[in-house]
Amino acid sequence: MLKGSIITVLSSDEKDALSIAEKLGKKTENQIYYRKIGDLVRSILVPSSQKILDQAEALSISSFFYLRMPKITAIEGELALIAEASGIRGIVLPDDTETFNKIFKELSISSMVSEFKEEDVEVKDRGYVYIDRAFNVKGVGVVVLGFALTQVNVHDKLIALPMKKEVEIKSIQVLDEDQESVLPGTRIGFALRNVKLEDIEGVTALIKPGIKLVNRVKYRKFKWSSDAQNVHVIAGGFKVMGSVSGDEIVLNGEIPETIERGIIINVNAKPKTPRVFGYAELNPST
Repeated sequence: MLKGSIITVLSSDEKDALSIAEKLGKKTENQIYYRKIGDLVRSILVPSSQKILDQAEALSISSFFYLRMPKITAIEGELALIAEASGIRGIVLPDDTETFNKIFKELSISSMVSEFKEEDVEVKDRGYVYIDRAFNVKGVGVVVLGFALTQVNVHDKLIALPMKKEVEIKSIQVLDEDQESVLPGTRIGFALRNVKLEDIEGVTALIKPGIKLVNRVKYRKFKWSSDAQNVHVIAGGFKVMGSVSGDEIVLNGEIPETIERGIIINVNAKPKTPRVFGYAELNPST
């Protein structure tokens, strides 16, 4: 049974990010690289260096990151904070280690400075499948692409979010090969049974029945960030707007409580302050 690791590569220099991705895998989708190692499928995500919400979304489903820092500017500072907010392990690759350690010594990622090496970290079971595409295939029907963040078997019945419609898994493909079952971390293509594309237009996830959804999260604000009223919470691939209220953020949607942590972005941050507001704590005890 196939399992996966999900890695995000961050850098202010897109060429640097792509160079690291090419060491880890081979490009087969736009900005996604893969390498199959035995029963492990490694997926490497290279989000746009210009889109902070895309960076946060990729990190939020990842189990490991590489942060390449060819220089130390405000852009690198924001990348350091987004990696810190993710709460996941990684490798930081600065050109100037001494300056990096001096500036970012208060961050936990300061202990992650290392030489480049290949590393795969197990993806935790969160009870759902993150979906990034849905479309029709002639002769097959509705197909969705994404990452399994739980074990899924052919014929499993899952709930499509946000419309909360039950769907059945007709077939599973990984790297164009049929599978009967997959484990967390695997990049998947699912064909769905007895559902029309218009029924699940805008689908973001397929969750297992019984997974509880929440619309409030606790948060921790970074001291370097300006105050905010409205923010984006990006957690496990879910991207939800929310309002800061006391020590909580009230979300405009729902996300599974099985997610431990989310990255909080304030796209309207004051000038000269980072857009990375802090991080959300959904289920710290998990």
